[in-house]
Amino acid sequence: MRPFQMEIDRKIYGTIFDIQGHSVHDGPGSRTLIFLKGCPMKCRWCSNPEGQNLFPEPLYLKQKCIYDSLCVRGCPERAIKIDNDILLVDRKKCANCKEYLCAKVCCSGALRIAGRRVSIDEVFTIIQRDRAFWGNDGGVTLTGGEPLMQGEFTLNLLRKCYDSYIHTAIETCGYVSNKTVKSVLPYLDWIFFDLKHINEKKHIEATGVSNKLILDNVKLVASEFKGRLIFRIVIIPDYNDSDEETKAFADFINSLPLKIKEVNILPLHHMGKEKYAMSGRDYYFSDIIYENEERLFEIKRIFNKNNIECNIGADTPF
Repeated sequence: MRPFQMEIDRKIYGTIFDIQGHSVHDGPGSRTLIFLKGCPMKCRWCSNPEGQNLFPEPLYLKQKCIYDSLCVRGCPERAIKIDNDILLVDRKKCANCKEYLCAKVCCSGALRIAGRRVSIDEVFTIIQRDRAFWGNDGGVTLTGGEPLMQGEFTLNLLRKCYDSYIHTAIETCGYVSNKTVKSVLPYLDWIFFDLKHINEKKHIEATGVSNKLILDNVKLVASEFKGRLIFRIVIIPDYNDSDEETKAFADFINSLPLKIKEVNILPLHHMGKEKYAMSGRDYYFSDIIYENEERLFEIKRIFNKNNIECNIGADTPF
């Protein structure tokens, strides 16, 4: 039984960088995905680098630039300059910007802003518009970025959806306070919990943060969450794809008080590579090839041998 409706704080605003409808890979049925800005981790393989900063920021498509300097003159933060036909953006200065004139005056479309401030009601209006296309099994999935970085906004949006009998899911890395995680559990039906590595040193090496808080939050969710918990692991060649590392994942999952244990393994892809250049970031995985299909099936067999259901990529039972 769902709780009585609670008052939603409509004065809370969040920052999102995308909304996608008709997704069929992030929960049951056809779903609306809300991409929230901000992530405490800097995973080297991140497919949404434009979602890492909490604030809106410019994306620059060099091929479209005509170097007319309108963006340089229009930027109130003096964050843009052109040096030898190279447009340079100091994105740290963009954190204070409220106008984003650089993109507004760019007539060639070389600059656009990733991220916009929205209210709970604005997002919910879009959700309600999409609702007619979900069928019986669809709903809303919050992703990012890390949606729990914007804890108040995420909590109030989930409450709004839950009170409206909308199926709710979240994808999280878990690197937030225990209190934040605990606050959203009553308003979620599904959780996709991303795991990177069990070894703390290797976790820091690739993400920039320790995994201690993450593993603590996994234990919290496994103990208290009443919905469906699915672990997601991006398989990175020579990082977390060995038999020993797979067994470490399996041992940790088997230590949790879960009746059903599910893992969704995802092969590394390079679809976000262009966005690194557009957001002024270095991409570390240009020379890394995809994990071969047979190796993915070997990893799946290790999980299955340890009594953990495992699905590869989009081949999921939902």
